[in-house]
Amino acid sequence: MAGWLKLVPSWAWPWIAGVVLAMAVGGVQQVRVAGLQAALANERSAHSNYRAQVAERDRRAAMFLIQENQRRQAATEKADAEAKKQLAAARGDAERAGSALERLKLRLAAAEQRSRDAGNSITAQLGQTAEDAARVRTDMLGRLGEAVRLYAGIADQRGIAGAACEKSHDGLRGE
Repeated sequence: MAGWLKLVPSWAWPWIAGVVLAMAVGGVQQVRVAGLQAALANERSAHSNYRAQVAERDRRAAMFLIQENQRRQAATEKADAEAKKQLAAARGDAERAGSALERLKLRLAAAEQRSRDAGNSITAQLGQTAEDAARVRTDMLGRLGEAVRLYAGIADQRGIAGAACEKSHDGLRGE
């Protein structure tokens, strides 16, 4: 068996050793590459699973935000609707108060007219002075009624707006 080794020239032995060594190194590299390819496949699978989890988490977060915004919008719209109803009721009350003021003015004017028509001696003696005083009272009552109507309307609007703002804020906070 050693006889055929003598047939190989001595200068070829380094070449043969190099080829054998290269084949051994190549085989080891193939084993490493195969191992790394398996590890890469595992990492790709793990990364794909991670991306799916992140996508699902993001989808749930987006759905939660949409639902929360819808809840807040509904709470704000409800508070606005209630405020509009209250404001309409307050305006109706103001109109009724205005008509009551007008009725009071008419009653005062009628009472003064009856007093003049009755020929009351005291009223006749007071004459023009009593009539001027009645006009002043009627004018003052009218101005006072207008001022009350104005300030009551402003107070109603501000009170209703404040209550609506509080309800809207509480709705945004989820209370």
